[in-house]
Amino acid sequence: MPNPDKRSKWNGLLIGSFKRPKKWRLEKPLTYTASLTKEQMELFSSCKVDVKIYQTGKISVPLGYVTDMASVPRACWAFIAPFDVARPAVIHDILYEKINAVRETVTPSTFEKLRKIADDVFLEAMGDTEPKVASWKKYSAYYAVRAFGRFAIKSSAPRTW
Repeated sequence: MPNPDKRSKWNGLLIGSFKRPKKWRLEKPLTYTASLTKEQMELFSSCKVDVKIYQTGKISVPLGYVTDMASVPRACWAFIAPFDVARPAVIHDILYEKINAVRETVTPSTFEKLRKIADDVFLEAMGDTEPKVASWKKYSAYYAVRAFGRFAIKSSAPRTW
């Protein structure tokens, strides 16, 4: 049972429409408040990464945003299905999309720092979901994005419905 004294870092559940083969469109904005440091928020800002990260670490995904949720191979769904980590995956998607948009204007090391921050936000967000994501799923998903995210981020672009 959730602790009534603990405020959620999420603005609610993920509400969206599904379109085959693997697109979801948000029918309600999604926000998550991450534990970002001032330096991390300033890095996003200084690189002109166009994501709504306020001074509080609040990351906003707008109404109508199109996502593929978690890119989990179908063969792995018995272990980790996309809906297990849906909200964190949407936050991660928008961060990767916005970081990829500035890839040509930042140094490779800055690009990797931004990607690491996005991956760390994904891990943190998985820890803040209700119901809880099992630790082994959380860390499996995190290490998968650390290992393979360098390939996925380069194709991260706004999706159309």
